[in-house]
Amino acid sequence: MISAHMLGSMNDEPIHRQRSARDCVIRRIAEQIPRWPDLDVRPIAVADLEARDRRLAQAIYGQAIRRWITLAFLLDTRLARPLRELEPKMQAVLLVGAAQVFLFDHLPDHAVVDESVTWAKRNVRAKAGGMVNAVLRRMIDLRGEIVENRSRLDSKTHSLPLSDGRYVVLREAVWPDDPLERLAVRTSHPLELLRCWGRRLAPVEVERLALHNLMQAPTIIAGLPPEVIAERDDLTAHTEPGFAVWKGEAEQLPAFLAERPQARVQDPASHDVVQGIRRHAEIAGLIIDACAGSGTKTAQLAAAFPNASIIASDVDARRAGLLTERFAGSARVQVVEQQRLIEHAGTADVLLLDVPCTNTGTLARRVEAKYRVDEKHLNSLIALQKQIVADHLALRAPGGLVAYSTCSLEPEENEQQARWICKWHDLRIVAERGRRPAGLPGDNPSRYTDGGYLALIR
Repeated sequence: MISAHMLGSMNDEPIHRQRSARDCVIRRIAEQIPRWPDLDVRPIAVADLEARDRRLAQAIYGQAIRRWITLAFLLDTRLARPLRELEPKMQAVLLVGAAQVFLFDHLPDHAVVDESVTWAKRNVRAKAGGMVNAVLRRMIDLRGEIVENRSRLDSKTHSLPLSDGRYVVLREAVWPDDPLERLAVRTSHPLELLRCWGRRLAPVEVERLALHNLMQAPTIIAGLPPEVIAERDDLTAHTEPGFAVWKGEAEQLPAFLAERPQARVQDPASHDVVQGIRRHAEIAGLIIDACAGSGTKTAQLAAAFPNASIIASDVDARRAGLLTERFAGSARVQVVEQQRLIEHAGTADVLLLDVPCTNTGTLARRVEAKYRVDEKHLNSLIALQKQIVADHLALRAPGGLVAYSTCSLEPEENEQQARWICKWHDLRIVAERGRRPAGLPGDNPSRYTDGGYLALIR
């Protein structure tokens, strides 16, 4: 556990000694506040910390981001004016402190309060420490006992759901009376997103999706033989055959994968895309993965079609660089710039368009994405998806297969887009599949999967 004196006399001057875990988190959250809700997705920089402090900082930061709306709501019940009206550093130290009070039952309250107060005095102003002390102690007074697994939120109990399936019972009624508003603040979702789901899903399904997104998404590995999964203590079999959940330290995973080129980090929902292609395109001479990202599906395509040549590309320069690095020296995978794809017009037996989307099927992994989802953002993505389709359909060979996929749950990005493609480009859907996320807080990680959508079109 990090003690208060480890914070030292940090201020805005250059830091010449080791930082503390909490200091790293508070500073990073303060940087994010002016960006809200369009948060920076880069992970917190903690490479200079000791391993234990690294894990603590990453855990606190992850929970503060995951439960931002919830924490801000709880703080507002104990503040004289809304949290958002305070300066960014003050907002940050209160958010980080509240995250520890409610979401980390193993962290001593006195350490959380003492270090938060010390940080505020040194980085905000001297009198800020008194306010931080008072507010966090009110948070502690609000927090009651922790109760074990309950499958659904009990609207009669004023409790806060945790990512491990437990609930913190609050000593006072603070949540909104409206059921959807209450679900939004208890699970840290924008109300507009839950209303969108509520227009097409039953309330119990909206609740299940919101709870699912509280989970700590496990690292799932595909491509391992059953005997390898069975013999290792750092792996456990997933409920879907052919997958395993990584239980070892994150730092050990790259070495494990490097020793097993056939293995890859991939969720079953993502894996479904290439499996669907394989069922409907048993033979392919040329495959183009036009929105290849980091190349996970590209590698899977190479394994699924051992006699095919594969062209991978991505419009984002950083991701394109990662693709080039990943497939350097490959005899079958060629990475090309987006503007050069047109040189392959009319040649692709399979064209994979894994398009940018709202990520609503992967919000347990892409925590920051849920805060951006609104009608304006959705409409901009729908327009972008249409443009990507229009720009790349010319690459398809006569009779070639188009695989349109997203990691979204929204019909506007999925079924409606697939039917738009068919209507305006004289094609037909030969198969499609939508998949909702699986798993709830408290479930075994082996039951977890993301959600997504795939349409196969000729």
